Amino acid sequence: MRCRQRDDAVHFTQAELLSIPGTGYSAPPQRLEDAGLPGDGWKTVSLPHTAGRELVPTSSGGTQTITDWYRIDLTGLAPSAQQRLLYLPRWKTLGHIAVYGDGLLLYQSHGSPIHNGYNHPLLLPLNATAHTLSPASVLIRVNRLRSSGSGFSTVWVGDQDSLDWRYQVRQMLQVQLPFMGSAAFLAVGLFAFAVWLGKKRESLYLLFFAISATASLRMLHYYAGGDYFPISDEWFEWVTVASLLWLIILIHLFLERLHQQPSAWLTRSSVALALACNVATLPHVSTSIASLYLITPLLNLTVLPVAVLIFAVNLRKALRAQLPEGRLVAGWAAVTVGFTSYDGLLQNNLVSPESVYTSPYAIIGLFFIVSYIMFQRYTGAFAEVARLNKGLAQRLQAREAELEQSYQRLRVIENEQMLGAERRRLMQDMHDGLGSSLISAIRSVEQGAMNDAEISGVLKGCMDDLKLTIDSMESVDADLLLLLATLRFRLAPRIESAGVTLRWEVQPVPALPWLDPSSALRIMQECVANVLRHTRATTICFSTATDGQGVCVVIEDNGAGFAVDEALHRSGRGLRNQQRRALAIGGTVRWESSSAGTRLTLWLPLQPIRHTPTPQNSPEAR
Repeated sequence: MRCRQRDDAVHFTQAELLSIPGTGYSAPPQRLEDAGLPGDGWKTVSLPHTAGRELVPTSSGGTQTITDWYRIDLTGLAPSAQQRLLYLPRWKTLGHIAVYGDGLLLYQSHGSPIHNGYNHPLLLPLNATAHTLSPASVLIRVNRLRSSGSGFSTVWVGDQDSLDWRYQVRQMLQVQLPFMGSAAFLAVGLFAFAVWLGKKRESLYLLFFAISATASLRMLHYYAGGDYFPISDEWFEWVTVASLLWLIILIHLFLERLHQQPSAWLTRSSVALALACNVATLPHVSTSIASLYLITPLLNLTVLPVAVLIFAVNLRKALRAQLPEGRLVAGWAAVTVGFTSYDGLLQNNLVSPESVYTSPYAIIGLFFIVSYIMFQRYTGAFAEVARLNKGLAQRLQAREAELEQSYQRLRVIENEQMLGAERRRLMQDMHDGLGSSLISAIRSVEQGAMNDAEISGVLKGCMDDLKLTIDSMESVDADLLLLLATLRFRLAPRIESAGVTLRWEVQPVPALPWLDPSSALRIMQECVANVLRHTRATTICFSTATDGQGVCVVIEDNGAGFAVDEALHRSGRGLRNQQRRALAIGGTVRWESSSAGTRLTLWLPLQPIRHTPTPQNSPEAR
């Protein structure tokens, strides 16, 4: 028995083999002596050992079984009550495995004979019970279908410290890394799917998700097994076969999306081939799961030329398009073909069964490459958004600067217009009120027609006009009651000095926020001035009222009346100026006069009503 001592572990590279043909599978017995096995055809074989498989299985190869017994002699090892472990890096068979120590069953695999955990390394104690010696002989029972072949690696025997790290490394390489890579691929794929839901025009994200899901299904059989599945063996095997075909097609579609040079004929041909294979291998179509499992290597060999053609076409187009991303994916896909070819040799027992399947690492590499591309696209989208936002901010800033300049120009124009309007109003007020009074007084003084008292009265009236003009320039709220109070404060001394009684019957009225205070003040000021100058009244009454749609300000006196129509058509502008000012602020003014007195009513709307001003040269203005 050839063996090598390494640390505290013994590495066995030879064993004795006995092969017993049979039909169907049988459960391993609890106790078995090697002397009780039929036949004496033990032969020495080198480990690792493989039994060839039929590439195209025969009809009987899927039902006839062979049980291989591997015997390892441990008598060369010193007896020890310390725990010894047996480590088997890898075994593969279409059946089950059982381990005996000195004829006692120590371990047997469970679950399906097809998905039996063949890719999981085996580490088990040879003397698990305390104070028992390790066995002197180990029998390993491997049953298989005749057409499937089998593979059996070298064997290690040693203590926990010497074998545990070897087992953990092998478990990491064969099971855990494929599982973690598949889980990470699927997690990132789900994230890409969520991104696609928000941006359905970006089909790359959907393709990335489809590739991740298909790759996860394809990698299931590398780490799943040894237990019972929630689905039947038939459907699980069909999923592993179908997922490989669709994974290649999805990578092809992903590459087409990258280099933007579709090959309709290649896509249609590959999809038709995949559909045909899927239908032909359906569990209800194929005769048995054993036959599907047995022809899986042949299917993989059939897929290889298609994969080579697809990736070669896409690599050529990526190179022609000078697309680094497409060259990266297509180049790695070409490497993946090499990995898959090696796994095909391993699956057909043409290389050492102690080797590790490399296809999971090809898929993990594809995951990193495609994730890098999607990350570049994702960050590129953010960079593009940032660039657009920056450009938008710059344009907005330029627009704001233009608007600020326009606003400043408008303010200058508005101020000039306001100053012009105010200048014209003051000139009009000076002309109609203070100027007219002063000119009349000057003429009367020059002609000697006015005594000192009359001149004093005219000057007082001019002073009141000037005060009201100044008041109208102040920025005050458009409160009608406040305006009336201002008017009363300014004119009450003049009214009383003229011997006229002021009656104040002003009641609260709704606020008029739109009211122009200067025009309203001027209308009422001119009314009072006219009463004092022309009517010889002894009483002036101010009152307010509300008529539902507006507010009325009424000024009544008991002086001599006048003919309203005649006064409106005179050459003077007093009454017509009042009409013009009322119309400018959306109100109306009317007079009712008789020998018993005169009543002026200024009506102001609750809401602003702007009328087009009457041109100065129109008949109404004259």
